[in-house]
Amino acid sequence: FRQAGWNRTTDGGQTWGFISVIDPGLFRSDPVLDYDLAGNFYYNSLTNTPNYFCKTFASTDGGTSWDAGTDAGGGDKQWIAIDRTSGIGTGNIYSFWSEFFTTCTPGFFTRSTNGNNSYESCTYVDGSPWRGTMAVSSNGNLYIGAMSSLTQDSVVFSKSTNAEIPGSTISWTSRM
Repeated sequence: FRQAGWNRTTDGGQTWGFISVIDPGLFRSDPVLDYDLAGNFYYNSLTNTPNYFCKTFASTDGGTSWDAGTDAGGGDKQWIAIDRTSGIGTGNIYSFWSEFFTTCTPGFFTRSTNGNNSYESCTYVDGSPWRGTMAVSSNGNLYIGAMSSLTQDSVVFSKSTNAEIPGSTISWTSRM
């Protein structure tokens, strides 16, 4: 039985504290951890109860405690990235996952532009990436590198130059 667990060290990894669970008694899998410029940690995790759905939990005290989490859409093989630039998108949290196991058909990408308080409606990403990763460039462009679910035997690179802009309709270009 998998749960969203965490542990903490304060001496560079020499010793570790008591293992704790963020969401006790609930199956959770596919943990993804990232941080923002203020040093807050964000832990995105998948549950299958009632179906493939993700929550992003936040810690503002170095991982000592975690909040109750924010519903973040989601699906299987999710990933997150946080904008750590000094641009307009600083602190944005981006998330994408497999379009085959999504909670919001036909979309499989979302973002939070308000510090994990809420996530926007899910949208589609050109090229249908899945089982991949994301990165935010120094100028705020968002990149996804992944397998393409369209062919499942090629790699796709999707790029958004406006995902950083709150309230924008996100546009994508992709290349296989």
